[in-house]
Formats: sequence, C-alpha cells, structure tokens
Amino acid sequence: MFVQSSSNTKGILFMVSAIFCLSMMDGFTRYLTDYYNVIAINMFRYFFLFLFVILINSTKNKSVVYVSKSKFRLIQILRGTILAIEMCFAHYLFLKIGLIEAHAIFASCPLIVAALSVFFLKEKVGWRRWTAIFIGFIGILIILRPGSKVFDPLSLVALGCAIAFAIYQILTRYVSSEDSPDTSLFYTGITGFVLLGAVGPFFYTTIDSMHLIWLFIVCTLGAGGHYLMINAFKHSEASILQPFTYFQLVFVSIIGVLIFDEKLEDEVLIGSGIVVLAGLFTFWREHIKKTIN
Repeated sequence: MFVQSSSNTKGILFMVSAIFCLSMMDGFTRYLTDYYNVIAINMFRYFFLFLFVILINSTKNKSVVYVSKSKFRLIQILRGTILAIEMCFAHYLFLKIGLIEAHAIFASCPLIVAALSVFFLKEKVGWRRWTAIFIGFIGILIILRPGSKVFDPLSLVALGCAIAFAIYQILTRYVSSEDSPDTSLFYTGITGFVLLGAVGPFFYTTIDSMHLIWLFIVCTLGAGGHYLMINAFKHSEASILQPFTYFQLVFVSIIGVLIFDEKLEDEVLIGSGIVVLAGLFTFWREHIKKTIN
C-alpha cells in the first residue's frame, strides 16, 4: 500500500511539473507570436522535440529502430499529424483571443474524450457521467456566449482544437494497447517534424538574436513537459493524474493576467469553473468504476 502511495505521489509530482513546463511554454509562445508565424515557431519546436526523442532513445538499451516499431503505424502518423496541426491553431488563438479564454475552452477536452470514448473505444458511460458531460458543455456555452455582442467566432476554432486534441487522446489510448509510450512519443516527434519541416520554411522570417533565446526556452519546455508527462504515467494511472491537468488553466491564467494584461471575465471564470467541476466528476466516476470492477 505504501509503495503504491509513493508511486502515485511521484506520478502526481511529475504531472504537475509537466503542466507547469507546458504552461510556461505557452506563455513564451504567446510572446513570440507577436513577432513570428506560429507555423515557423512550431517548426523549430518539433525539430528540437525530434532531436530530443532521438537522444533519449539512443542513451537507453534500445535503438531508435526498435522504438519505431508499431502495430498501428498509420494511426500513429495520423495522431501525430492531428497534434501538430492543432498546436499551430492553438498558438494562433493565444494571440487572437488570449491565453485565458483559449485554455478555458480547451479545458472541455476531457469531457469530449469521455463522450467520444463511447463511440471509438466502446467504453461504457453511465447516466451520471453523461449528465456531467452535458453540464460541462453548458459551461462551454457560457464561455462562448453565442448570440451576444462579445461572441468571437474564433472561440469556435478553439472548440475545434479541443475536439482535435480529444481525438488525439482517443487515438493515443487506442495505440497504447500495443505500443509503448516511447513509441508514441517517437511518432509524435517525427510526424510533426516532417509535416512542419515541409511547410515551415515558407513562413520563416529572420529571428532576432534575443528571440532565439526565448525560442530555445520554448523548445526546451515543450520537450521537457512531454518527458515529465510520460514519466508521470509510468508511476500512476491516468484516472489519478488527469485531474491535475487542470492546473494548466490556473497557471496560464496567472501568466495571462500578470504578463499580458488579460482580464479574467466573469463569464469565462464561471464557465471554466463549471467545466472543471464536470471534468473532475467524470474522472471520479471513472475511478469508482475501475475500483468496483
């Protein structure tokens, strides 16, 4: 019991550290989007991630060739493609609608995953979780404010990003039945590198020497965040760790308010609160279900 508790504690610490790194990455990325195209920024980020993946798999007792073996190669490429495209749109939204509102909408992703898992993974979702999902989407409507004067059509793009990332997570769950986390990370890195490496040069502009430092920090935080998250899932179950991903909404809100003078609007605060509570309830019900089974 003590060993399991210690392992869960390590997993939680790894997850919170990963979320902090990724939140900081989003903050630095938001700053760079004032000067450079998001596709060019992500081209460099994926190039660094690709080198990072090659490095960590070369230092272990296994080769890159071994890690690249997958029973779901096409699905791995598809999930990597979805993530690369989604990241570019997400970073564009940071510039246009702000870190806080974008992440408030992204917070609906776990609810979307729960809904889609019924159709794609044939998982059973009871009436309690369906109710939580429905309430969560009411929270999203409060954030979006459709029909009001302050409604921004780009908010729908943010919702599209949340759906895309949910599909990415569903595909990740699917391939995890046969492929290791190292294999999934490899395809995440190589797919994004190839895709953005092909189109990124068309959006490249000369980077200021000072901004090169910020870009390097973005790349380091992104790779480090992914690595910490992988280690988190090695120590603890997803149902225990997933609630801690909501810390990203807290971290980016602090960054948005203090660094970019964003306002924490009442509608966004209320709506995101509903989404987070609904998401936490779905995680709790999933944990209860696994405990009973």
